Amino acid sequence: MKVILASHGRLALGMQDTLRIIIGETPNLTAYAAYLNGDETAYVDNIKKKIEKDPNEQFIVVTDVLGGSVNTNLIQLLRDHKNVQLIAGMNLPLVMELVTKKQALDADAIQQIIDNARSAIVDINTLLTKQVGEEDL
Repeated sequence: MKVILASHGRLALGMQDTLRIIIGETPNLTAYAAYLNGDETAYVDNIKKKIEKDPNEQFIVVTDVLGGSVNTNLIQLLRDHKNVQLIAGMNLPLVMELVTKKQALDADAIQQIIDNARSAIVDINTLLTKQVGEEDL
């Protein structure tokens, strides 16, 4: 299983760099930054070539935001490539869990990883208020 990150600007590249610091090298991860060098769709062609080069591999493509141009430009991959899963809403817990999986993931496993990533988004003020009480903060 291979993970591809794609984002507006350098978010995907930063995510890849951060993962290297936390978990080390990630050979199953590739990152693309869109809209940096004037060619607005080069990342789409590069990702498509990568997927077509290895048609028996599962690819999980993670984009930064649902409905953004990066996400919508990559939806076309789903029509022609049954080995691609597209996820919107990139965050570090999501990507970290994906890249540490060694085998292909079914829909239920992917959904569980997404649910885990959602649960990592926490309002710390509210959490602390519930735990220790507002007067103790």
